[in-house]
Amino acid sequence: MVCISAYKKSGNSLYLSVVCCVMKIRHLLLFICFPFALLAQPAHSPESIIKLLNLTATVPEGLLAQRAVVLYGDGLKQNELEETQKAFQQTGIDAVAYIPSLQVLAGADIQQAFAKYLTTRNISFIILFNKTPSYSLTFFRFNGNAGLLDATTSGWQQTHSVLKELLLTVFRFAVSNQKKQNLLINDFPETTVNIKYFDGRRNENYTSLVKSFKVAVPSWGNEKDDARLNQILTEYFPLKYEIVPADIAESDLEIKGFKTIIRFVHTSGTIARDLLEYDHAKTGNALASAAIINNDAQLKTIAANTVVYKFYVKQLEYGNLFLGNKWDADPDWQQALVNYLYHMRQQLNY
Repeated sequence: MVCISAYKKSGNSLYLSVVCCVMKIRHLLLFICFPFALLAQPAHSPESIIKLLNLTATVPEGLLAQRAVVLYGDGLKQNELEETQKAFQQTGIDAVAYIPSLQVLAGADIQQAFAKYLTTRNISFIILFNKTPSYSLTFFRFNGNAGLLDATTSGWQQTHSVLKELLLTVFRFAVSNQKKQNLLINDFPETTVNIKYFDGRRNENYTSLVKSFKVAVPSWGNEKDDARLNQILTEYFPLKYEIVPADIAESDLEIKGFKTIIRFVHTSGTIARDLLEYDHAKTGNALASAAIINNDAQLKTIAANTVVYKFYVKQLEYGNLFLGNKWDADPDWQQALVNYLYHMRQQLNY
């Protein structure tokens, strides 16, 4: 389908000024069906979410009537999840899934897929469950899009050094303020959750699209990191690129002529390899990363449970991922980006 916006006649020739509406209509339909699907958002962490929340002393309205999902921290054990679910069942909090926060708060693409999962399962609340070393439970309402929350989103948080006491406090506050309407609640925490994180094809190589079209590079949102980002791109990516706002819609980038965007996952090495569908047989307790030190490739051994950055290029139109032909993740985002860009330049010969 093509929309013809204007035309003019000159002699026997008809000149058409054509505006192609195919992309715009496709994006509009996707936005209507999945309002979160096209909204690129800065990636969150539990800490950044809590900082953004307007914490109050009020139990969120509807907590005992609607569904919730629990995002739990790395230090929590299975028996602690089971104790929590049992208490939630008695309270009336319908936590339908327990997911490691490092698994779904791992980057913009991952977070977007997580938001789609929440919407598909009709989940209204997100509960952050952490142990650092005291236990904390933070409740807030999911806003329905990839951002997970808004600047005006309120949250309710309780903390205690003893889990049993924390759960009793939640029970007392919740049942004294709301009527329990959730009645069919799981006895045990559901930790097996299937989320489709990427729609496109996965490729352990690079794409020549970066040589032909300007590449979008999301901003870090602060002057210092953006200056360093631009410095790295100038040195290791001598092609056309533009640093764009992290919250710009990918559909808008396509309209502006971008074909690709540089993305990353930020999580433990083990989870990163799982999210990006690397061979599990090659994921051990330590991972060898192809690091670039003084413009020389060296193998750098990093514990698999270390939180790292792994960069990749994503094709905007189809969602195809180009991970590169080497595992090049690093705990430092600058080093990880240098690694990826260096190897891509060597492979694509520019």
